[in-house]
Amino acid sequence: MSARRLVAELARSLPLLARQLRRSPRRTALTFLGLAIAFFLFTSLESVLYTMGQVVQGTAGDALLFMRPAEREGHWLPRLPARYADGLESVPGVVAAAPVRFHVGAGAREGSYAVAVGIEPDAHLAMGLPAGVSGDELRAFFAERRAALVGERLLEDSGWEVGDRVTIAGREGAGGLDFEIVGDIARGDRLDRVAVVSLDYLEDVLGGAGRVTYVQIRVRDALIAPAVAEALDARFAHAAVATETVTEKAHLAPFVGGLADAMAGLRAVGLLALGVTLLVVANSVAIGVRERTREIGTLRALGFGRGRVLALVMGEAVAVAIAGGAAGAAAAWAVFASGSVAIPGAGFAFATDASVVLRSALLAVPLGLLAGTPPGLGAVRIPITDALRHSD
Repeated sequence: MSARRLVAELARSLPLLARQLRRSPRRTALTFLGLAIAFFLFTSLESVLYTMGQVVQGTAGDALLFMRPAEREGHWLPRLPARYADGLESVPGVVAAAPVRFHVGAGAREGSYAVAVGIEPDAHLAMGLPAGVSGDELRAFFAERRAALVGERLLEDSGWEVGDRVTIAGREGAGGLDFEIVGDIARGDRLDRVAVVSLDYLEDVLGGAGRVTYVQIRVRDALIAPAVAEALDARFAHAAVATETVTEKAHLAPFVGGLADAMAGLRAVGLLALGVTLLVVANSVAIGVRERTREIGTLRALGFGRGRVLALVMGEAVAVAIAGGAAGAAAAWAVFASGSVAIPGAGFAFATDASVVLRSALLAVPLGLLAGTPPGLGAVRIPITDALRHSD
């Protein structure tokens, strides 16, 4: 039977379809509830994956290079000489270069973490002013040695406000980092999850002066970034600490690789939930068909063709699947669009997108068709005489 004919038969049978759905309200409600829960879980997982992808995509760029030690042991340890940043602007294609040192300490809430980034203000700001920082805030940052510009996401997660004097406690007995918040970095900036402090002050507190985590380099054009990176590494090939210069996306590759594995696992869990729900819907429709075998035989005897009967059975499965799928996806949208779902200490809330929700909800149509096909084909294959003699 062609798809056009199946749709036409389904349209003619809508009153009977509505009657079928009301025949066993409890079973229909339970099937609907199972579908709604499964699609809520699936859409939620897809929303988590969407957020992860957006975080990486929004952070990484190709026109920003990271010079780091070629030996990758101790990814966040300050092992690169800060002096490597000196004079890099003379390399063709380099716009600005700034040494950066990371410090990861305990967050304001138990089990969370907070990140401080030590910079040389003049060098780093040559690469671009953080979004949302006013002139007064910038002047205060330059004037006060213990001042910090803190990203809005870190402020929200830690419960801090501009003007507070706070401490990022060291982990495993390490010393804490005290600073006064003199300005906030707008949400959406690459620094909106960290506290930016003076590199000199960070070194005084933590020790290890003259060593940084990496040198951040902005190039004139993303197209020349690979050639610039090669030239920079050649410059330090025979230095005490050989370098490896990569784009920001490559710099995040280890994180992205682990993220990809997690994303694949989450997606598998979501698809498994839909697969189990498919079996539940198919079983529910099959029970309904078995209960209505006599009624189906009567319809066949009255002139209902195989196509119309098949459309009735499949229509029941598709109708329940669409209703449950739409309800579950809409519930996930309501939860994730509000920004109320967040991992403590991660510095960001999970979000979703209309395309994610729509894509998830539309899966209800093929799921309903797959669930309704086996019982539907079974119903039309029963001889009319056998169907009329059937008894529960």
